[in-house]
Amino acid sequence: MGSLHDLWRRFRADVEFVVVYVKEAHPTDKWWLGQSRTQRAIHALSGNPARIDVPEPVTLEQRRKVAASCQATLFDGVVPLYVDAMDDAVSARYAGKPTRLYLIGKDGRVLYNPGIGPFGFSADELEKAIAEYLAEDS
Repeated sequence: MGSLHDLWRRFRADVEFVVVYVKEAHPTDKWWLGQSRTQRAIHALSGNPARIDVPEPVTLEQRRKVAASCQATLFDGVVPLYVDAMDDAVSARYAGKPTRLYLIGKDGRVLYNPGIGPFGFSADELEKAIAEYLAEDS
């Protein structure tokens, strides 16, 4: 199974990769699932090394700090990172919680959206979609 970092290395010359960090789905000070059996099972099944012990950021600077930790953990700090504003406009537009992967074509159309993560979070499926798009685009 590949990773998003592997995809970035393979396709970065042809595809612009962007990570957008949005509002915490399960902050420790609100709806935290970190100690539940369900959350531990999701983490184990998804192979997601992301932190699950984060309180809800209340300022943009706090959100940026958590986002930087996410970028370093999941993407070795190499994939460009953007942080949604505190009004959560990007999250609302793209239904970014809990995890979403999108492939957006040059014309702005969404070409790949596997649905809600973490179960729909598959680097292998995204790789297939990217390869197909690049083959069609050439």
